[in-house]
Amino acid sequence: MNQQIINNLYQLWELVGTITNKLVKTEYYCAVSMGDSDWPNRIFKLSGDDGLLNELICLSQEGKLPEIIALEKGSIQDDNPNLQFMMKQRNMALDLSIISNDLNVDAHIKPVESEADSFSFAQTASNCFGYRVDPKVIYSIVQHADAIRLFIYKEDAVSLGCGMVFFDSDNIAGLHMIGTLPEGRGKGIGKSITERLLKEAKLNKADKCVLHASAMGESIYKRLGFKPYDELETYRILSKD
Repeated sequence: MNQQIINNLYQLWELVGTITNKLVKTEYYCAVSMGDSDWPNRIFKLSGDDGLLNELICLSQEGKLPEIIALEKGSIQDDNPNLQFMMKQRNMALDLSIISNDLNVDAHIKPVESEADSFSFAQTASNCFGYRVDPKVIYSIVQHADAIRLFIYKEDAVSLGCGMVFFDSDNIAGLHMIGTLPEGRGKGIGKSITERLLKEAKLNKADKCVLHASAMGESIYKRLGFKPYDELETYRILSKD
């Protein structure tokens, strides 16, 4: 199951890279070089030894690949001087058969359908996660990717939260970019968005739901029935001295 969780994320990044014509895909790795957007600007899906990693580090330092790289836990040595650890996320999965078909749908949560909605989603996600999400990328997804569905939580026309569900080639539902702005926290908005995405997964007849949780979010998802697996790590490739 652990690899299925990771594959869902990799397929999402590949699809976004394909839609935006920013995907580099080889036999040994993939990369999405977004330029104006920090998401999903990174190298991922490595299938090689330390020699490949060193080659990718050199290409990144030459400006030919992104400076962010996603690595499965244990796939590199911790003391690589060219890499700066950024974060780790717990791979988690849920058997959707335990989730009721009668999940409540919060009326404040709306699908992202227009260019204006895309701007709101991108702005909200950027503020929630602390990195730039380009609204043009989000609007391209809305126009061209039926497998990706985006939602925003609004109160009085003000967006306070966001979330995304992606259905991969195995119809596994991946929950991504679930976030709440500081002024919306403590109201259960994140839980409501998660339940809305789970509802979408049930409607799409998915059997499994997966996500990548921060340390803060892991306990929340465990209470919803998600089971923890291994971890995915993100590093920054340091520039040459």
